Amino acid sequence: MEDKGARQYSSLIVPCVQEMVKEKMITTVPPRYVRSDLAKADMADDIEIPVIDMNLLSSSTSMDSEIDKLDFACKEWGFFQASLKTQ
Repeated sequence: MEDKGARQYSSLIVPCVQEMVKEKMITTVPPRYVRSDLAKADMADDIEIPVIDMNLLSSSTSMDSEIDKLDFACKEWGFFQASLKTQ
C-alpha cells in the first residue's frame, strides 16, 4: 500500500534524434542539443579533450606513454579524440 504523501516521478520522454533523422522527421539539430556560442567559448578555455595518437600506440618507443594517456582518457573522461599524426 502506497503512502498518501509519496510522489511518483517519471522521466521526460525524449525522442531519439538518430531515429528522427533516419525517418526524416527533422532536418536540423533540435535546439535542446545546441549550445550557444558563449557556452562554447567558455568551455573551450577550460576543457582540453584528450587526444590519442593512434600511430604512437603501435610505436615501440612511444607506446607505453600513449597507452597511459589512453587509459586516463577512458577512465576519467569516458572518451577521447583520435589522431593519426604523421611522424
